[in-house]
Amino acid sequence: MRVELSEVSLKLRLPVMTSRGAITQRDGILIQISEGAVYGWGEAMPLPGWPGADLSATREALEEWATDPDLGNLPSERFAHSAVELALLDMEAQQSGQTQAEMLSEGGPVADAVELNALVADAEDAVAAVTDGYGTAKLKVGASDIEVDVAAVAAVRDSIGDSCRLRLDANGAWTVDQAVAALSRLEQFDIEYVEEPVAGIEALALVAERSPVPVAVDDSLASVDAELPESISVVVVKPMALGGPCSAYAAARRWTNQGRKVVVTNYLDSAIGQHAALSVAVALPGPQQVHGAITPALFTRDVADLPTIAGGRCPLPPHSPAVAREGR
Repeated sequence: MRVELSEVSLKLRLPVMTSRGAITQRDGILIQISEGAVYGWGEAMPLPGWPGADLSATREALEEWATDPDLGNLPSERFAHSAVELALLDMEAQQSGQTQAEMLSEGGPVADAVELNALVADAEDAVAAVTDGYGTAKLKVGASDIEVDVAAVAAVRDSIGDSCRLRLDANGAWTVDQAVAALSRLEQFDIEYVEEPVAGIEALALVAERSPVPVAVDDSLASVDAELPESISVVVVKPMALGGPCSAYAAARRWTNQGRKVVVTNYLDSAIGQHAALSVAVALPGPQQVHGAITPALFTRDVADLPTIAGGRCPLPPHSPAVAREGR
């Protein structure tokens, strides 16, 4: 078995504005694991400023594992673990002639496509998303004064009408009291749920107990082994931030069995990581869910290609991203 590491730097086509600031570029490490002529690809792209993100620690963990790869002892650092886990899944899928999703489901049914939400910046974006066929929009809040947020949410709701679902994401911007007050005002706009109104699982549980809007845990979810309070009804799963697709899939099934809504999304990943998120989403059993953003045009230049989204749905390709698999 051969392991190769390479640096990657991808520029976002448009900045992603969050309460932690603008994200304009993604830097990380690609890993290629091969046996003979079969290659598997993974990636590690921790997000600076987000919980548990340290690219130097990720790099060190990957380099240490690559010098003496042990399939029974993957790196403990979660982004390095994600990269290796994905590369091994990708390689095993190709060896077996299956997709990553089929490997994850272990013979269970796999959807041929998933419905996605559109990440919108304002009412104009929201109108464009609905025109493109999306039935769910997601808007970032928390980066401005609450009056600005209320006006922005009102404008988006007015632009998309009553039939389109609306999700919010505050990226942990508020205190518990601020979050409860803000959500009490935003409830009128028929919000499906709000991601991370505060940071930390304990604080999220406190908000969820008092909020008129369902609360989702996202960035505060640092481990697939996390035990979640009953009041948190939605779990946003980012496979490449939670140890990889296999780890995330198992945890997602557990949370689904607990009666929680599980929404799979990407971590502003390259096409390699986004394909993994898509694979987890289509492999999950139970009622079809509207998952998070899978964005083929996220970067000015990606490491591989993703399927084209049509009508707010993204199909699962029959193989892993071709450019990455061929090593270009």
